[in-house]
Amino acid sequence: MNKESYRVIRILLIPKVVNLIAKEFDWDEIKACKAFYNSKLNELLEQDDNDYWTYSEYKLLELFRKEIIQ
Repeated sequence: MNKESYRVIRILLIPKVVNLIAKEFDWDEIKACKAFYNSKLNELLEQDDNDYWTYSEYKLLELFRKEIIQ
């Protein structure tokens, strides 16, 4: 898959993940967005050479939750 395809998938996926994070942690969307963009998960999601972009928003929420708890 080319870089543009990864970008489109991320554009569609990230708002869903941020929304789930906001609900999960009872945060407003700005706090959830900042937390996500500052997370290791976001760094991994930005890399095209792994499969994180194929995960559902629920799987990504689970990974974010594990990162926050550690």
